[in-house]
Amino acid sequence: MIKVKTIYPLMLEAFEEGKSFTFPVKGTSMIPLLHTNDTVTIVPKEDYSIGDIVLFKRSEDVFVLHRIINKYEAMFDIVGDHQTKIEKAVKLENIVGAVISYTKKGEEKINNLNTKRYKFYKFIVKFKLFRFLFSKLK
Repeated sequence: MIKVKTIYPLMLEAFEEGKSFTFPVKGTSMIPLLHTNDTVTIVPKEDYSIGDIVLFKRSEDVFVLHRIINKYEAMFDIVGDHQTKIEKAVKLENIVGAVISYTKKGEEKINNLNTKRYKFYKFIVKFKLFRFLFSKLK
């Protein structure tokens, strides 16, 4: 599995050319929505919203794909759908981009981000109880 820090320069180059960037995900923090080897396509945005799945820099070498659950001024609270620990006060400049589509088992899900089902899922995952229940999924 390729580490995001390795492809980060290519990602920035694509963004400078006005393109999106697609890469495979690794880990369990976004289960049940995303699993290892699913792919996501991201783009940088001017403004990020509650519910957006974003790639952000946790540190110089660590990139994380999680969901925004709270927004205030130029900072965000972010957490994985499969986690209960919230990362608070993530700065806007640490956000690389937001997911605009994803692929599960080879099937692209572009419009799924706008369906009623996904919007309901995005709403309930904001609550710690549901994230706790999701964290019990394998």
